[in-house]
Amino acid sequence: MASKLNPEMPNAGFGVITPSAGSKSKEDWIGNQLKKVYDEALSEDIPDDMMDLLSALDVRGSDEEAAE
Repeated sequence: MASKLNPEMPNAGFGVITPSAGSKSKEDWIGNQLKKVYDEALSEDIPDDMMDLLSALDVRGSDEEAAE
């Protein structure tokens, strides 16, 4: 994020990780943030075109197994 005074220079605290009050260390905070992102990704719907592709691959795989 750019500084308001000089748009070419980043803010002094940009990119600095500071653990929240509930975290014991930066590693705990990072772990909690990664878990939060992972949980959000799991709760997202799978797009219809991706489901169609997966279904086509399942059908193709079962056809190949039947041919063996």
